[in-house]
Amino acid sequence: MRIIGGTYRSLKLKRVPSDKTRETADFVREAVFNLLQNHVHGVVLDLFAGSGAYGLEALSRGASYLYAIDFDKDAVQTIFTNVKTLGVMDKVTILQRDYQQFIKTTISTRFNLVFLDPPYTFASFAELLEKVNDLVADHGMVVCETEKKKPMPDRIGDLILYKSRTYGRKQITIYEKQKV
Repeated sequence: MRIIGGTYRSLKLKRVPSDKTRETADFVREAVFNLLQNHVHGVVLDLFAGSGAYGLEALSRGASYLYAIDFDKDAVQTIFTNVKTLGVMDKVTILQRDYQQFIKTTISTRFNLVFLDPPYTFASFAELLEKVNDLVADHGMVVCETEKKKPMPDRIGDLILYKSRTYGRKQITIYEKQKV
């Protein structure tokens, strides 16, 4: 696993040493960032961060700051290792928190880009998107990674479907926040 593009291109990332976390293949991350094109900037939230690969890729491609959140202790340690490898400790906040706890306590920060890659057994993406809606800046993007053919809504609150693609067993659904 490595950074695909940008400033830290080709730097290798450590994987989470447990079977609790499912890593996203390099080619899928590359495809996601190709879909995002010019939407990688500002403050990024990687809510189920795992190894931090999505968020660190965003930093490499021009984002200014990353919040990497995961509940798993091994995942948080892996994120620390990967952040040190890239030398970006001053651009990252890493928290070991349950996603609901993080959402409840984050009041003033608005994110330009949000990655949601929870376990495939995660029950309600619609409910998660409703909770995240208020954390997203106007015209911010939300990238959801789910299992293939999981029904995803066309709209949740101010989040409107932007693009959706399938890569093997994974489905990527991207929303843009638009005040209507």
